[in-house]
Amino acid sequence: MGPNWRHSMKCATHETHGLPLRQQLQQWQSASDHYFGPLQAQAMSEEPFDARMKAWEAGALRMLTIDAPAHRILRDRVASDPRHDSFKLLLQLKGVSDIRQRDANFCLHPGDWSLYDPSVPYTITSQESIRQLVVQIPRGKLGHLPLGSLHTCEADAPELRALYQVLSSFLGALAAQLSTLPDTVGEPLSETTLGLLAQALQAQRGDAPERMPLPEAMRARVRQYIQSHLDDADLTVERIAHEMRCSKRYLHTLFQGEAHTLDRQIWLSRLERCRQALAGADVSTVSISALAYRWGFNSNAHFCRLFKREFGTTPSAFLKRDNLH
Repeated sequence: MGPNWRHSMKCATHETHGLPLRQQLQQWQSASDHYFGPLQAQAMSEEPFDARMKAWEAGALRMLTIDAPAHRILRDRVASDPRHDSFKLLLQLKGVSDIRQRDANFCLHPGDWSLYDPSVPYTITSQESIRQLVVQIPRGKLGHLPLGSLHTCEADAPELRALYQVLSSFLGALAAQLSTLPDTVGEPLSETTLGLLAQALQAQRGDAPERMPLPEAMRARVRQYIQSHLDDADLTVERIAHEMRCSKRYLHTLFQGEAHTLDRQIWLSRLERCRQALAGADVSTVSISALAYRWGFNSNAHFCRLFKREFGTTPSAFLKRDNLH
């Protein structure tokens, strides 16, 4: 039996499966109101409304995944509830949805995203089953950017399309991994999401893409790639450079102002994943060597030396101490 993760990001789940048909939409309405303020949820058919919503707190942001059959979400008046004073970043993961706000409308296909002010009346119509990622962003986090209208991932310039695709890819990978990420990554995820979004909005505002500085977006993309491949023993700076289509020298330059080199960041991230796993493991079932190999170390002795250097104790001593508490 593998280690039990006690410290994953806290998740709240709301689902309608198994409820009597007449109660399903009421339950969905209640969950939507809780997170998004007063809304109208309307089913598009008489079929059972089997839906699920999961919510995670990630630093300053709240991230939610939504799985639902065909339905419409409607806000028909300006919302003034201060509890919901945030913007919403919506990524379509499955199905097609149409979002309308003021005089703008946009059809969201898988991989498309939109940013909007949910206090302004809007509708989102899904004529089929959908899966979405919703990121709630406190208004103050984007207060320096002009957000008067519906923002989407539509772009004519190839450079802008590439930038928007970086944001979409990051959010898609995030949605797939939210349920297994440790709570220690909440703040970095929040910062990375905000950094990528700020770059996209600045570009959308009309800044010339060839003059726009992109190191923040590139660093965010590199960090996301590292976190997604920590369990691969072949993860190296050389491989990252190949995947990012840049030189190793550029990567080292990109991270030279940070506390640790890129190589060290990889090892520290692996060590932290191992520490988190040990903190939630049963001493009678966990294999320290298996854990080390699981997170990309190819030598148990090397792992133990690095662990002791970083945390001041050996993995086995850490495991025994944690089980005493």
